[in-house]
Amino acid sequence: VHLALVLLYTMGLRRGELLRLTVGDYDPRERTLLIRASKFHKSRLLPLSADGDRTLTDHLDTRRAQHLPVSPETPVLWNGYAGGRPYTAVGLGHSLRSLLQTVGTRTPAGHLPRMHDFRHTFAVHALVRWYRAGVDVQAKLPWLALYMGHVSIMSTAYYLPFVERVAHTASTRFAQRYGALITAAAGPKGGDR
Repeated sequence: VHLALVLLYTMGLRRGELLRLTVGDYDPRERTLLIRASKFHKSRLLPLSADGDRTLTDHLDTRRAQHLPVSPETPVLWNGYAGGRPYTAVGLGHSLRSLLQTVGTRTPAGHLPRMHDFRHTFAVHALVRWYRAGVDVQAKLPWLALYMGHVSIMSTAYYLPFVERVAHTASTRFAQRYGALITAAAGPKGGDR
């Protein structure tokens, strides 16, 4: 479950993409994962974050040390309790909910996070990073859409509703860049501009 959480959070994967990953989809030299024939029958090659790469490498090293399967066709999320079969959506969902409940992780509304919430968080964090870095977020959205496997930027825009944290970061950036112009245009206090 730890590996699943790290990959969901750091890569923004869909649940099905995560469940279909095999050891052969991982390229340790390039630090990438091949997401094969996902939604809309699209495949994509995604870079792993340093944390994702380290966690996946440690996971596979542990399996090798315990003489557990690591052949290219073996599922990355190998379920030893189910005789080595891949996790099912229900099985992984149950394990994830159990862990989140045990550690007391809740959404602001008090609910347990859903698996898809990690994908949403990944996207929101990408936007916040870009706003903070001062990059042109509109120019970056097509890259985010491609990375997340969306068919168009409209899917990404729809998927990312107005989130308070993104709004605050965008507003702060706007105020830093253009706040003086707004103050100057308003004129002196009490003026009729």
